[in-house]
Amino acid sequence: MSTAFFSFISLALFMLHEFDELVFIRPWIRAQGENPAYQAELFISGKAHYRSTEGIALMIGEEFLLASLLLAAASFFAIPELAAALVIGHLLHLLVHIKEIGLYRRFTPGSFTALVTFPLVSFCLLIFWRHHQINYLWLLIMTPLVLALILVNLSFLHRRASRVEAWINHFVS
Repeated sequence: MSTAFFSFISLALFMLHEFDELVFIRPWIRAQGENPAYQAELFISGKAHYRSTEGIALMIGEEFLLASLLLAAASFFAIPELAAALVIGHLLHLLVHIKEIGLYRRFTPGSFTALVTFPLVSFCLLIFWRHHQINYLWLLIMTPLVLALILVNLSFLHRRASRVEAWINHFVS
């Protein structure tokens, strides 16, 4: 499996999961936002960052662009460890959603596709590893760096949520 094909499949599965979040976050917050049982849930506890579906879509679009650029760099410069590190980050993200299924005994936004795509992404990663000679030291170095980049980016997007909303409203008015 080439790095480019692995990147394409991984990105497609990432976006499938992100669309699940995009569709269900705002209705979930409206339906369960005041329910005391869900106040620690990922999206309800961070509901200030998810003000509108449009804002969520813009943030997901930016995450898609960042992931695409990293995966394109991994393909172009033949750095399979970079692609694998990004996919490991995606798998960790999916595990957070899967944990919520057990914690809340129901699906939350993103948890259903996390449950469905986790084995698919894991399988693709295993096949990718079998077809590439991975430098595990590079992977060990790149994985925390990529995770840090993703988390810093997410934090940046969350801190700018009100500005994103203002920009959207200004753009359409």
